[in-house]
Amino acid sequence: MKKILAFLKKVYRLSLNYNKQEELVWKELKKLHSEADWNFGVYEKEKSVETTFEISEEVYGTYYYTIYDRSFHCKVKIIENVPLESATDSFILAEHFNNLLRNGVVIVNVNKQYVEYHSKSDILIHLLYPGEIHSQLLRHYNVSKDIFWAFQKLIKENEAPAFIIADLLKMNDEEQEDK
Repeated sequence: MKKILAFLKKVYRLSLNYNKQEELVWKELKKLHSEADWNFGVYEKEKSVETTFEISEEVYGTYYYTIYDRSFHCKVKIIENVPLESATDSFILAEHFNNLLRNGVVIVNVNKQYVEYHSKSDILIHLLYPGEIHSQLLRHYNVSKDIFWAFQKLIKENEAPAFIIADLLKMNDEEQEDK
């Protein structure tokens, strides 16, 4: 009986017009933040939530979760005020990440001197599987921590992008072996 009700609920959600579908996902996003008791702000008009999480020890990032263009978007500025002398290596490191990432893109904005990580998914995924919102937030957060670590190595320690990616891949392999 539960399977039938779950199926009917999905069929009903799919039958709704786009605005209603978006509204349901928006409510789920706000509910998740409220229940988790995170430090966040809600912008109803923009259908956007701004949340602060620790991206590294004693370093906090502002994460933006927004619904628009039939997609659910997750964004965070990884580094602000990227030194101009690191611009070329920043592009190289971002490109290494973009070649590895299955979901999302690392963007280097030279004019405004920042690095951003942005991922998006079709709103229908979250409409049919509301728990997927939390999963996407978690994936985005974990990847953002790796990207932050890598750009810190680049900017603070002046390490070459290829070595940074090699170290990151090695660390991730070791984590997988430990599981």
